[in-house]
Amino acid sequence: MRAVLLIAVLLPFIVSADAEPAMRVIYGSPERQPVSVEQSYPLRLLTEALQASGETYLLQPSGQDMVQSRVLKEIAAGQVDVYWSMTSAAREQQLLPVRIPLDRGLNGWRLLLIRQGEQAKFQQLQRLSQLKKLTFIQGHDWPDTEILQHNGLSVLTSTHPPQLFDMLQKGRGDAFPRAVFEAYDDVLLQPGQFMVEPQLVLVYPSAVYFFVNRNNQRLANAIERGLHRLIASGRFERLFQQRYGVAIARAGLAKRRQIRMENPLAPVNFPLPDSSLWFQPVAAAPAD
Repeated sequence: MRAVLLIAVLLPFIVSADAEPAMRVIYGSPERQPVSVEQSYPLRLLTEALQASGETYLLQPSGQDMVQSRVLKEIAAGQVDVYWSMTSAAREQQLLPVRIPLDRGLNGWRLLLIRQGEQAKFQQLQRLSQLKKLTFIQGHDWPDTEILQHNGLSVLTSTHPPQLFDMLQKGRGDAFPRAVFEAYDDVLLQPGQFMVEPQLVLVYPSAVYFFVNRNNQRLANAIERGLHRLIASGRFERLFQQRYGVAIARAGLAKRRQIRMENPLAPVNFPLPDSSLWFQPVAAAPAD
């Protein structure tokens, strides 16, 4: 009788010889420590997706502060297992993407940071062709730079991000396109100098995906399965709103004039046809 009871107690902990071992999941440590708000969102999604996947896993940081390009090289070499990054045709050839946009494409919605009091310069702009008379400011090796140039726009660059604000303040460019969740913070950091242009938003197809080594299909499947379960439960949307909801509401994107642009870096057949995966602005309901 004691033997029967002992087996009953231990049964949940007995692992079949055919069961797969726990997955090692080493994620690229963010460059800045402690983890910033910007980095904590994808890390939360990764953690909860693995929890929802049904897989046994051990999640841990790489323990090295690495810039994004270095992390992606480490994934290709099999030293790191997963990281999040904007997708591109080249990146999808080198690594295995989990094609669920963590940002719902919001990174491709760009507000214009401009000098205080210069909004009149932008009031009549309606089309991409009209933007060609302006000069835009961007980081030297940022993907946005190539996107803007591909669309025929004039771009002035610097390799030092803090210098970009100085260039705008000194009038070397007309506008500094920024992500929806960056633009208003930029204004607060430079009080009295800049403002967010109130009527326009540049839009190009973009997505931040999780990337894993091309041979690590098990991990890619687990993350994708877990993300779909988070979407089905509504948890994904709640996390998205916690991260971006305030910035989206403040930007009033539904009321802005959208100027659409091509993304030459995007993979073939992008974006994915499932509209539920992608952000679309919704006008606020009228007050009672």
